[in-house]
Amino acid sequence: MMKKERMQRLRNRLALLFVVLLAVCTGFAVYLWVRFQLPAIVWLCIGFTAVIMLLFVLVIGMMHRYMRDLIVQLSDMIAAISDLREEEYFSVLDDKLLSKLQSQVLKLTRLMRVHQEKLESERDEIKSLISDISHQIKTPLANLSMYCTFLQDEDLDELQRKEFSTHLQSQLDKLSWLMENMIKMSRLESGIIQLHIVSQNLNNTILTAVKQVHEKAIQKGITIHFEPETQSLMLPHDSRWTAEAVFNLLDNAVKYTSGGGQVHIRMEPYEFYARVDIQDTGAGLAEAEIPLVFGRFYRGVSSRDAEGVGIGLYLAREIISRQDGYIKVSSKPGCGSTFSIFMLQEQIVSEVIRSS
Repeated sequence: MMKKERMQRLRNRLALLFVVLLAVCTGFAVYLWVRFQLPAIVWLCIGFTAVIMLLFVLVIGMMHRYMRDLIVQLSDMIAAISDLREEEYFSVLDDKLLSKLQSQVLKLTRLMRVHQEKLESERDEIKSLISDISHQIKTPLANLSMYCTFLQDEDLDELQRKEFSTHLQSQLDKLSWLMENMIKMSRLESGIIQLHIVSQNLNNTILTAVKQVHEKAIQKGITIHFEPETQSLMLPHDSRWTAEAVFNLLDNAVKYTSGGGQVHIRMEPYEFYARVDIQDTGAGLAEAEIPLVFGRFYRGVSSRDAEGVGIGLYLAREIISRQDGYIKVSSKPGCGSTFSIFMLQEQIVSEVIRSS
């Protein structure tokens, strides 16, 4: 409604201008007739007035056509924004207001496309995560339902009831562990968890992870050798989540190492990075599996009978990469595996912060 009112006011002003111009020319012709009584001069004035009126109409028509074409181009440009298309409707060589506006619109379109692609990627990731979670909890839920049905049988003797109760508790523990790790994974992926990166002793962080896995290693008869750096290795990192990443790597090493095996943890500072090696004497990995082991819910061929759902290595890589570090794997079937963590030294991080 406001747009129509503005257009009507513009038309009224142009009509008023036309009437005023016509009245002035007509008045001037009447004045010449009264003053000089010469028909030639009057006809000349009338012809001049007609030419002026014709030029006025032509200019108004050209302006109307120009404005109509301009509105069509602007409409097409807005449509291109809606479709996230980068199309040029005005010459980029002209240093005009519309060219500058088009340049800003193209920048906005690029930003909107990047944002759209990010949203689609996050949406696909969420769909994949929900699908994976629903798939993983099916088995423990089915087992829980089965053992609950068994326990409702009144003919069960005490030994069978105790056995089924033990299995039921085991499935509850597995489901609890599974949900806890999936919550960690989803919170980490969605950015809900913020890492608190401060300079602290990496030796203490790794020792925390070793203590968490030590009891499980003893039960399997596996020896863990931790060789800390002789000097305090101060690195900017989140100690809690870095310990979680190291624990997942250690837990993976213990899980796939037979009884009587060993796990070695070595630390070595480089010029730019600090390196932490976790080496086991387990079954090792085939070369084709190495690029896949950090995938979410990936289970290798040799891990079908082992506990777990394939979250640990994925979480470890996510935690380390979010601290600008990375993990490498070296492994051969029958020769064990070595997972190497590389984390930025403190001075490098300081230089990056100063330069930014």
